[in-house]
Amino acid sequence: MEALRQHLGLEKIVVIGSSYGGMVALTYAVRYPQNVSHLIVIATAAHSGFLERAKEILASKGTEEQKVSVQRLWDGNFENEEQLRQYFQVLGPMYSLKYDPIKSGIAWQRNILSVDAINVAFGGFLRTYNILDQLHKITAPTLVIAGRYDWICAPEFSEEIAQAIPNADLRIFENSSHLIRADEPEALLDAIAGFLVYKR
Repeated sequence: MEALRQHLGLEKIVVIGSSYGGMVALTYAVRYPQNVSHLIVIATAAHSGFLERAKEILASKGTEEQKVSVQRLWDGNFENEEQLRQYFQVLGPMYSLKYDPIKSGIAWQRNILSVDAINVAFGGFLRTYNILDQLHKITAPTLVIAGRYDWICAPEFSEEIAQAIPNADLRIFENSSHLIRADEPEALLDAIAGFLVYKR
């Protein structure tokens, strides 16, 4: 990200990341606080504790098929994009309260999926990932967004992030799971736009 910012000749940038991308965004803002004008992180976490919590939530709320399918994620051993698509179809109702299998199937056919990125993350560094004690270094105005029913990055992890970043704003979407952009898209866009316009 920093190499790209320099290549494009940009000064301060707005950094937005969701889920895995939120972890990237947080890490960038910790390392390069002087280059961030605004930080927005959505449905994410600052340490690996989210994994055990997600397992607990799925154990209590997931179907048997979902519990079997998720094992490839925990192990980081997806073999191809088709397995990853199948995983998201089976787990779809956990990710979105408004899950529609037909619309989701069409959307996933358009998406570019990276098996390697998922495997390297969940099979490796996410197991020891922890930047919670570094979040105080972030100086940009920050908006932290969570879905009340998020199973994989439960809202308590967003609450931790908001408490650790000086003057961060926390917004919990009460009718969303992990995919807030699917569950409450207009409210999400309004929150982001309002933050960028009014928070200086």
